[in-house]
Amino acid sequence: MNTLYLGKLEHADPLYEILSSKVCPAVKDPIFHVNNMSNRSVYKYTEEKTNIATIGKFFKLNDPKHDRSLRIKGEYDNLQKIRGYGFDTSPHYVVRPISRENRIGLALIEEFIHGKDLDHYFKKAIYEGDGASLKKKLSKLASFLYILHKKTEGEENVELDSVNVYFQKILNKLCQQEIIYPSDKKEYLKLMDQWLAKTLLQKTKNGIVHGDSTPTNFIFTEKGDVVAIDLERMKNADAVFDIGMVCGEIKHAFLWRTGNRYKAEPFIRHFFESYASHFHDFEKAFKEITMRNSFYMAMTELRIARNDYLDLNYRKRLADEALQCLKWGLKIV
Repeated sequence: MNTLYLGKLEHADPLYEILSSKVCPAVKDPIFHVNNMSNRSVYKYTEEKTNIATIGKFFKLNDPKHDRSLRIKGEYDNLQKIRGYGFDTSPHYVVRPISRENRIGLALIEEFIHGKDLDHYFKKAIYEGDGASLKKKLSKLASFLYILHKKTEGEENVELDSVNVYFQKILNKLCQQEIIYPSDKKEYLKLMDQWLAKTLLQKTKNGIVHGDSTPTNFIFTEKGDVVAIDLERMKNADAVFDIGMVCGEIKHAFLWRTGNRYKAEPFIRHFFESYASHFHDFEKAFKEITMRNSFYMAMTELRIARNDYLDLNYRKRLADEALQCLKWGLKIV
């Protein structure tokens, strides 16, 4: 991850006292070096004497995007909640929140996790031919997500209205960017309506999902832990919301870097099998997950297609991949 060194944290900064008392209380006159992470509102603070590192996330005090601010401010509570389910010890772990201070726009101070993210293993598989390492990490991630979903599963069925709203929000953005056109949007919406009317989606139990299962949000440590970070989008949904997002990211990682739509398939299947292997009835679980996955995977591909750092033609191709995924999935449900 690219970072920009900004210098030392000044003593007069209100954050200095917070870090001194919460992170390094035993250190006299600590010195904190500051790096801006790739996200403009995220910073890394490393104490010079102890090398203890933390991450700070901020929000604008008068942010016009009120929903975004609320989401960011809610991450501290989300982390505390999931750690309360037992994700505060090895091997399945959620990053530890340390402090927050809304009065200065500090949404969260959390520990910094040393390790490699999933994208690191995508690159090793694609550029070095090390598919075995990627499969091992996907198995670990599948175990993490299964335990998260199982521990938090409720008795009520999922609520799909929010999925409808989110899907349409993505399509509206893609229309604005001219990745898809109004005539295309109508086709996507028609397919979405068909999916959301399916009993298969409607009768699924509600539970907590990570909500942003992208490759950079899972860290694999040297001792074998899986650590989840960035839980600001955590919510109640179908467990396959997470599974479909991981599969969509796998598809994108290989399609973007190789141009081959089939290179990802062995890894997607391996991830499915690893997740389904935790169920008592593997065959039934594998079938149900596969059938629901097409919808959530397609939604993820559309979500990724919004990113303007990607080539325009590739974004259009990814949107078409999503369309084909929606169509193909309806044939098997």
